[in-house]
Amino acid sequence: MSLRLSREEFKAWFPGADDGGRRPSKYRNRKTEVDGILFDSMHEAEVYSQLMELVRAGSLKCVLRQVKFDLGGGANASKETRYRYIADFVTIDSEMRVEVIDAKSEFTRQNRTYINKKKQMLAEWGIEIREV
Repeated sequence: MSLRLSREEFKAWFPGADDGGRRPSKYRNRKTEVDGILFDSMHEAEVYSQLMELVRAGSLKCVLRQVKFDLGGGANASKETRYRYIADFVTIDSEMRVEVIDAKSEFTRQNRTYINKKKQMLAEWGIEIREV
């Protein structure tokens, strides 16, 4: 037995889904655009806006987005099989200190893959991720 929903019923059940009738995102986040940049969630866009306020105030020198960190994957790992962590934001403050910031909900903070990558970032790069 299959359940078919009309477009209106689908939108009522899944308000984050677009008119194309596609399935909503895994964590029900909504893509949001700020300053011409499309973010994966409203929360990530808000964090970006807050960081940009700090740049304008002079507390931060710059904010980098979607920075990739290679986490290895074993001695025989090829480029395709190596683990990678993609930070939402990397900031550099006025004293040239670097900080990795990730916009995470309570639910995604408990994701096992994320927890492992967070531990690897500390072990391999000596970087502790600040979750906001």
